[in-house]
Amino acid sequence: MSTRKITYAGMMVALTIIFLIFASILPRANSIFYILCSVSIMIMVWLFGIKEGFLVYIASSLLGIFLIPNKLVAMVYMLIFGLYPIIKALCEKGFPIYVEFFLKLLYYNLALIILYFMFKLIIKEIPHFKYGMLLTVISSEVIFILYDYLLTLILQKLKSLKIFGGTNHG
Repeated sequence: MSTRKITYAGMMVALTIIFLIFASILPRANSIFYILCSVSIMIMVWLFGIKEGFLVYIASSLLGIFLIPNKLVAMVYMLIFGLYPIIKALCEKGFPIYVEFFLKLLYYNLALIILYFMFKLIIKEIPHFKYGMLLTVISSEVIFILYDYLLTLILQKLKSLKIFGGTNHG
């Protein structure tokens, strides 16, 4: 890894941990901080590639397990918001739009199922869903689609600003 990559990786890991700490201590605003965590990984994927983005994801996940006070925040990051920019980049490499969309939703739903059972294992009871589980899942999928679109818009804006000068602008 070049010095430039290591420097960016270190900054993105540090930013991710800071955002996760804020997500942990400010629960009403945690969605914003999760999105910022995703942007950190997305920047690494855009600038240097999927491998480097994955390394930043692994480093921030391992640090998150030890440093984040709320372990549920760390788990949500690890299963959804940290890994998703990498999944998104993989899905957007030449698949037709309907396959891309299907793969993204498949990933999200699998992550939700894993989170549900991890939560059930830790808390030892089934969470109560105010409007029923089906409506909760469907509404979270709509929010996930909006999140995916927001990440796309953020990446397009970063590319148009030309402030990073990455090598992997794809």
